[in-house]
Amino acid sequence: MVKKIIIFLTPILIIAIAIGCSKDHSAPTFSTYKATSSPDSVVATYDKTKDVVDVTWDMSDTSGVGDYFVSVSDSNVFDLGKVRGFYANLTEFAPPHKFVYNAATYVAGDVDSMILYFTVSAVYKNETFKGFIGPRAKVDSALVYRKTD
Repeated sequence: MVKKIIIFLTPILIIAIAIGCSKDHSAPTFSTYKATSSPDSVVATYDKTKDVVDVTWDMSDTSGVGDYFVSVSDSNVFDLGKVRGFYANLTEFAPPHKFVYNAATYVAGDVDSMILYFTVSAVYKNETFKGFIGPRAKVDSALVYRKTD
């Protein structure tokens, strides 16, 4: 008799637990990050006369943006390479010469050029996001020639 009751109540108990479970499978805080956006039109160009890489970008909604975080990598799979980053407060930046060459792991005596990959993220400084680095822009690359001093 007890066995029949357990067999009868088990499916009912499983259905009740399934109905009682939350249907919200994403964290409620993720909706907060929809207020952030990534920069657009990142362009990295090497100026051989000045020996600098000029990185420019656009940002359609700059509300809450305090700075920008520019990153450079020596790999086309951005995060698998040697990644370096620095802050900029404009919509364009020319990273220092030493920074660009230190970003590459394979600079050797006989290498005369290298391809570096650049991306930009907005750094939010407002009441909701204090120092939060937003999503990255699409990566752009630049062919950089080694300085021959």
